[in-house]
Amino acid sequence: MSTIDLSPEELAQAREILEGCLGDLRAEISDTDSSSFKEQLRDRKALLESVIEKLTAAE
Repeated sequence: MSTIDLSPEELAQAREILEGCLGDLRAEISDTDSSSFKEQLRDRKALLESVIEKLTAAE
């Protein structure tokens, strides 16, 4: 497990950026016809949600 130290501002910015990416990812998932690509995007979405959850808990 790795640890990085972020200021409160950096933490908030990182979370906001990832939340924006998550929104884009949701749109991409709904627009994708390929089931295998859609599954990859869903895996990425789950990972992003996990990281956002950890950042939120750290605030």
